Amino acid sequence: MNFKINLMIRFFMILVVSIFLGNCQSKKQNRNEISSLVINNLLNGVADRNKSLVVMEVADLGGSYTGTCFDSFQLNGGNVGSTAYFNTPPGGAGGALNTNIKKYAVSTSSCSDLGFASGTNFGSTSQRPNPDDMFTFKMFTCDPNNNPCAKSAITAAGF
Repeated sequence: MNFKINLMIRFFMILVVSIFLGNCQSKKQNRNEISSLVINNLLNGVADRNKSLVVMEVADLGGSYTGTCFDSFQLNGGNVGSTAYFNTPPGGAGGALNTNIKKYAVSTSSCSDLGFASGTNFGSTSQRPNPDDMFTFKMFTCDPNNNPCAKSAITAAGF
């Protein structure tokens, strides 16, 4: 009887470990998809009047926000509109990722016109492209502690 219970416990443990290992996913992102999505959006032939992509997030209950603004998108040295990147999953999936706490939106104003501090090439978040992709952009930030977000940036994001 103990042998059967011991065998069942071993089988159950092997099953649990197998399921766990089967569900683990690599954290490495497939950056090739970004380039292909940007190219697909670029090929639709519509001129992009938007100059930037604004991502704002509620920082606290006191009405403060943290924000990121992206512009100067380029793929292999050619200009790419901000709407093309906005329509990719890292850029906000066309607004499908918007919540009451975090919003993604494109703006006809540049990041500096929206009150963001000077930009950094390539960005510094999980949205930073792999340099091998030849896909680059400038990233600007604001936050309640160092550079408060301007009302124009908050409004541009849809808050």
